[in-house]
Amino acid sequence: MRCPRLPDRDLRGPDGAALRPRAQGFTLVEVLVALALLLVMAGTAIPPLTGHLRAERVRGAALAMRSLLQKARAQAATHAANVAVVFDPPLGGHGIEVPGSASPVVALVLDTNHNGVRRAEIAAGGERLLENPWRFGARFPGVTWGAPAGVAGSTAVPGHDVGVADMVSFSPFGGSGAGRITVSGEGAVYSIVIHGANSRIRVERRAGGRWVPT
Repeated sequence: MRCPRLPDRDLRGPDGAALRPRAQGFTLVEVLVALALLLVMAGTAIPPLTGHLRAERVRGAALAMRSLLQKARAQAATHAANVAVVFDPPLGGHGIEVPGSASPVVALVLDTNHNGVRRAEIAAGGERLLENPWRFGARFPGVTWGAPAGVAGSTAVPGHDVGVADMVSFSPFGGSGAGRITVSGEGAVYSIVIHGANSRIRVERRAGGRWVPT
């Protein structure tokens, strides 16, 4: 059985005047207090967020270097010739090497006469550039080439350890030179490891005093 609806009645005060519900809202003081609390919370969150973003920049640089090596491997198969990722010291305005700099110039070089990528032939212009050389520090500002002592271990880690020719060469048959490329920043250290036997390329992160695959 449905109950009959009671008629709406106005609520009235002692003087007989109709009472209206109190409008919901905030005072200016309440708004200012809330804004102050938000600013304090944002201020405590920004430094950790900034550090995280910088660490992600290091990871992004490591992944980009891995992609470059994978591109060299693919180009070697496409051209049926050796392709090398070559690392050179940075050059000044007149082609003068800048001593003590840790940021190299990176180039992708194709072997045009099928005798392997050679430094002398690169210097003589006999090899073909597959892309314009670029400076690591300019493409990845804030990322260190290598890792200083105390960050990756008791001793510093060089940016690249790929043999005396400072290059990683891939053959069209799937083989390659072996080596390691290391980048760091904001306490994060990443290495790109190249296995010469099968030209496998993987990225590792330094954590807990050891290298962990990512």
